[in-house]
Amino acid sequence: MSSNEEVFSQINATVNVVDNKKRLLFVQDSCALVLGLVAGFLQIESVNGFLWFLALYNLINMVYIVWICQLQPGKFYQSPLQDIFFESFIRELTGFVMAWTFGYALIG
Repeated sequence: MSSNEEVFSQINATVNVVDNKKRLLFVQDSCALVLGLVAGFLQIESVNGFLWFLALYNLINMVYIVWICQLQPGKFYQSPLQDIFFESFIRELTGFVMAWTFGYALIG
């Protein structure tokens, strides 16, 4: 492989990783908002709501790894554990809490 092809393959891989992260972020954002609304509609309160989020957030990430990544997240991400589970956790938690309180206020 010539040096030009190696540089091109690295650039192409970086673009693909960024695109994969955007798609993952869309899935996580959508699911966090839906989970928050459902938790609010079900009137889940306190620690149970956060446990609901943690359990289903991890389940959704595992389904993503199995279904989309076909049990090979290393092919799609540079650091799969960091990129999938931890990088956007605070963002998803805040989205969940926002939707949770909104859903809870609508029903309550």
